[in-house]
Amino acid sequence: MNQYDVVRIKEIISLPKFNADAFNQRSPQVGDIATIVEIYREPFLAYELECTDSDGITLWLQTITLKDVILEVIS
Repeated sequence: MNQYDVVRIKEIISLPKFNADAFNQRSPQVGDIATIVEIYREPFLAYELECTDSDGITLWLQTITLKDVILEVIS
């Protein structure tokens, strides 16, 4: 997976407890489509994902690892 790839959440294994704030209107859900906005390689591989609504408003912004979710690249 590369920066700016669009992905779909196929399965959620474990995510941190949801906390509403300026970047999180709700928690990630199976079926959500998000963009990889950053890739972190140290101290372990992680992805910063952003999911927006049809108006471009951020629904959630979450750093995840592949231990947290199963992703499918859709573009």
